[in-house]
Amino acid sequence: MKPKRVLPVLLLSVILLLFFAVACSARGGSQGGETGTLSEVEAQISAGPTWPALALLKTGANPIWFELGPEGPSLIESPATAALTPYTPWPHARFITGIQMWEGFFVMAVNRDGFLILGTASEPTELILYRVADSALWDHYTTESFFIWDDRPLVLLYRNDFFSELSAPPLTSQVFALSKLSPVPIPASIGAFDNLSLPWEAEVVRLGPSGFWYIRMREKGQAYNSTAYFRTDSLATGGVRIGVDEWRNSYPRGGDSIDIASGSRPFSLPVLPEGFVFNNVALFGNVVVASWEEQFDAAIGAAGFMVMALDAN
Repeated sequence: MKPKRVLPVLLLSVILLLFFAVACSARGGSQGGETGTLSEVEAQISAGPTWPALALLKTGANPIWFELGPEGPSLIESPATAALTPYTPWPHARFITGIQMWEGFFVMAVNRDGFLILGTASEPTELILYRVADSALWDHYTTESFFIWDDRPLVLLYRNDFFSELSAPPLTSQVFALSKLSPVPIPASIGAFDNLSLPWEAEVVRLGPSGFWYIRMREKGQAYNSTAYFRTDSLATGGVRIGVDEWRNSYPRGGDSIDIASGSRPFSLPVLPEGFVFNNVALFGNVVVASWEEQFDAAIGAAGFMVMALDAN
């Protein structure tokens, strides 16, 4: 385990101000589902990663619900009370792309925003909520791929032109990483993309059930945009070109439609209103984190995540 670093006084002040701006009132009683006081957060984050901390969550049987917004997550009573967010084609909407477990943290990639992280505090049922974002940059690109490679949480940003014309410039680095030493996502290098040049952009990268990595690339801004697919056993190097049939067959088949990261303990999720769905679930110990969204065809309205603790028995 890597040693924890002590936060500089200035950064600690910034974190406390961020928490003060979004601090949530306690609720939930003996069943849990509360947020901590400012002094509790100060004690918990004094020796943590250099990420802006938003709140200390005291999880319990009552779920804690958050809705995503331009300035980060905000506490809500339930998805039924979420803001009336206009439906937006999914590449341009704010929602949680995926959840990964990394070094004891729940890491969520948020389309058009950055990372949200939940890390354990001094008590097993307490979590610190962090936000590592660069929405000024990310808001112009789509985050479809979220994966762990080389022991780092990585996302791939690209310009999606299916629902609209291209408006953002191409990125020098399409891959961004979460680092414990940075309060914002940082550009990262992947060997498989080193020789990629315009008008080509990588759109999707994912690990298939066979252990191979699969990559989809597409031309941008041409009269006719070609698409190419590749397979490689390591993202450190380029792969071999494959056909569209192999690409389609590389997706997992069967099973639940919800991605569950880590853990296989049976549990049930709260009932959502009509038109809302859970799309990613992570279980670590007895804590469950699940992302939710309001869907209509290929569009997303409100979106967010939920945290709760399972019965210890």
